[in-house]
Amino acid sequence: MSHGDKYPGSPEKTRENYLPKLSTKPWVRTAPTPRLILKNAKVVDPATSSLLPGLHTVITKDGYISAVVPDGHELSQEDKRVPPIEVDLAGKYICPGLVDCHVHITAVPGSKSLADMARERQETVWFRSTYALREMLLRGFTTVRDTGGATKALADAVSEGLLVGPRVIQCGRGLSQTGGHGDIGSTCCGGGHGHMIGRVCDGVPDVLKAVREELKGGADFIKVHCGGGVASPTDAIETVQFTAEELQAITTTCKQMGNKLTTAHAYTDAAVLHAIRNGVTAIEHGNLISESTARMMAEKGIFLTPTLSCYGIMVRPPFEDYLPPEGKAKNEQVMAKGLDALKVADEAGVVICYGSDLLNNLQALQTEEFTVRAAALPAAKVLQHATTNAAKLLQDPKLGTVSPGSYADILVLDANPLEDVRILDYPEDHLLAVIKGGIVFNSRVKGLPVQEVLF
Repeated sequence: MSHGDKYPGSPEKTRENYLPKLSTKPWVRTAPTPRLILKNAKVVDPATSSLLPGLHTVITKDGYISAVVPDGHELSQEDKRVPPIEVDLAGKYICPGLVDCHVHITAVPGSKSLADMARERQETVWFRSTYALREMLLRGFTTVRDTGGATKALADAVSEGLLVGPRVIQCGRGLSQTGGHGDIGSTCCGGGHGHMIGRVCDGVPDVLKAVREELKGGADFIKVHCGGGVASPTDAIETVQFTAEELQAITTTCKQMGNKLTTAHAYTDAAVLHAIRNGVTAIEHGNLISESTARMMAEKGIFLTPTLSCYGIMVRPPFEDYLPPEGKAKNEQVMAKGLDALKVADEAGVVICYGSDLLNNLQALQTEEFTVRAAALPAAKVLQHATTNAAKLLQDPKLGTVSPGSYADILVLDANPLEDVRILDYPEDHLLAVIKGGIVFNSRVKGLPVQEVLF
């Protein structure tokens, strides 16, 4: 047989049938993303803390929102020409997909303690991370910012459709001094068979090599540990970590290599000020900051991502033995001031983002942060933390909004999160559909089918 259109032995199979499978990355979606027309919806606008007036129709195209128009508006010829999936939402709420700005995807479920997690094999961690990613998406988080552990390879696997999950913004491994919060010899952040969410570097030459290697590996930003942490037994919360020269080497390198942003793990005024004065652009936690430090953060445009729910979760059943005794003592120290710091930062005008920072099986309670923050701030502000403010931190205006040109990241809800943001803590009751990039990943809405995806 000549080299024609038929394969020897399979005359009914043509080369054209197999061309998609013969591509370099055959898992990349080639079929057009279905056009969605979601009618009779109440559209949540977090930026203005309001609903768009009246009922609206939201139209998606190629993974983006192409139009948001009042109901009854005549559809364009293009919208009519391409067969859409048209759904009447009957007054249900459309909200932008949520953004969690502090996760650890590879601190996976399946281990009972931090020590057990550190002993897991590398390949076990990667396999289990597929479950962690999928569950985050099904809770309504369409984008996450991983602050230690995830890599560009993992982020690419999601963006290419090989794995189901939120889009991933990642920093590779967080940087720590010896004896610091990310030292793999004393914390949850690595060890065992080589899996790490942190790496140790000491002195300017070593720090330069570490930050350059993480950026070379595709890190979207760099995280540094500038103070003590709850889960690390050898460093008190009050410790200040890395020298000024080391921090300046990190932040200067980030500016030189693509103007990458930096963020710092820090609880106290001393650690936060140390980070800011040496060029760091965002703070994680910040439970013990003062009013003056919060005002400085606001003036300099420093972002804050508190992680408040994790402290209460780690000491109540069934997780009461999750932390060692020294960790429990530090946990009480930062938990006692967390809500106060949240209010102080808000009153100072700091841009605050949503973060959960849950490890292992605790990740199942990722949405509890909404309930905790709602005890201190109005619902509309808390919703901004996971939408509008997160988009500012990630420097991507296509996030956190339902508007033309934004990502078609959409949640369909049966209640208004602007009135009670705690509904987002009960997705099993109130979250009716999750759409990411125009693809329906979960739906309990009549006429809105789940797309064919890999689960």
